[in-house]
Amino acid sequence: RRGISKFIESYLLWKLPLEKYGLKPDHPFQEDFASCQIAITPENFFNEADKGKIIFKRASKWWFWNGGIEFDDNTKMDADVVLLATGYDGKKKLKTLLPEPFSSLLEYPSGIMALYR
Repeated sequence: RRGISKFIESYLLWKLPLEKYGLKPDHPFQEDFASCQIAITPENFFNEADKGKIIFKRASKWWFWNGGIEFDDNTKMDADVVLLATGYDGKKKLKTLLPEPFSSLLEYPSGIMALYR
């Protein structure tokens, strides 16, 4: 199982430009596969990224401004749409981002908030 997982991981890294855009996960493919965290990219996704229509940026701190987003390194990004790819700590991160009463709406009885859905 481990060998097959490593083979699939190698194939995906060869087939998709994940490293080019800083999208290569810090963990092995097997962890995502075991937890059903498999992503499917839309048609022409990386072509649009090559054109600059999709921009990726990892940042620990950021905030909105009138034209988009500003990051903790003092760079600004104009944006019409922002996708929050927050991972497992999504609820905690969103609670600090959203003011009341909106942050309290993130509380689910199960404690799970599936952002990817």
